Amino acid sequence: MKIYVFCNQKDRSRAAYNDFIPLVKEFGYEVSEEFTGNEDLLACIGGDGTFLSFVHKCGFPGIPIIGINTGHLGFFQEALPTNLRETMEYISKGEYQLQNVSPVQAKIITRRGEFLRTGLNEIVVRGPYSHASHYEISIDNTKIQDFSGDGIIISTPVGSTAYNYSLGGSLISPDLDVLQLTPIAPMNTSAYRCFKSSLILPSRETITISGTGRCEGGTVLVSFDGRTHEFGGVLKMEITHSDKEIHLIRTKSYDHWGKLSSKLL
Repeated sequence: MKIYVFCNQKDRSRAAYNDFIPLVKEFGYEVSEEFTGNEDLLACIGGDGTFLSFVHKCGFPGIPIIGINTGHLGFFQEALPTNLRETMEYISKGEYQLQNVSPVQAKIITRRGEFLRTGLNEIVVRGPYSHASHYEISIDNTKIQDFSGDGIIISTPVGSTAYNYSLGGSLISPDLDVLQLTPIAPMNTSAYRCFKSSLILPSRETITISGTGRCEGGTVLVSFDGRTHEFGGVLKMEITHSDKEIHLIRTKSYDHWGKLSSKLL
C-alpha cells in the first residue's frame, strides 16, 4: 500500500508530519515522495487553504483523502495531530465513510480558444480593475437577467461555507447535488435592477455568463478557489458541474451540521 502526504511549512504542520510518517509506515504503508496517482491513500496536513492547494496540485484525485487539521476552521479535515494513531486504526479497519465532493467547472470561450478552470469551493467571475461588470446570465439557454455589479460567484455545497457565506449566500448540505449562484454587490437603481439573493439550481444545469455593453468580448477575471487568471476577448463562460470527484475520509459518526455549528455559526 502506498500513501502520499502533503504538508504546509508551518511549525505545527511539520511536527504533525514528523509524527505521522513513522506511524503510517508502522501500519504498512510505503510513503511516496511525490504524487503519482497510484497511491492507495492520500493525506493532507494543514488548514482549508492547504487542502485546496493540495487538490489543485494533484488534479482533483479520486483516491481517498484523510485531512489532518493544523489550521483554523478545517472543514475538509477529519483528524487532529492529537489522534493520529486512532485515525490510522479506523482507516486500517475500514471503519469510515467517504464523503464524495464534486467541483464546479468553468469553460471560458474566448477569441483565442477555450479554457477550462475548476474550483472545489467556487468560481468567481469579475471585470478588471474594480470596474462594474455587466453580464447576461442564462440557465440552460433561458435568459434570467442582465446583471450589473461587482461580479458573480458560483459555489459548490462545500464552498457554500466560504466566500459565498460572507456574501450572504445560503449554507447548503454537502449531500445536495446543486450549484449556488450569488451576486457580488449587485446594482439596484432606477437604471439597473438586479437580483440580490442567491439562486440555487440542480448541478446538471448550465449557467452561461456573457458580457453585455462595454463588457461584451472584454477582459474577465476568473478566480477558482482564490487562484485568479485574466482572460481577454471573452465571448462567454459556461459554468457546470465537473465530472471530477474527490473522496474525503470521514468517521462513521461524522456530523456535518455539528461541525458547522462549532466552527461557523
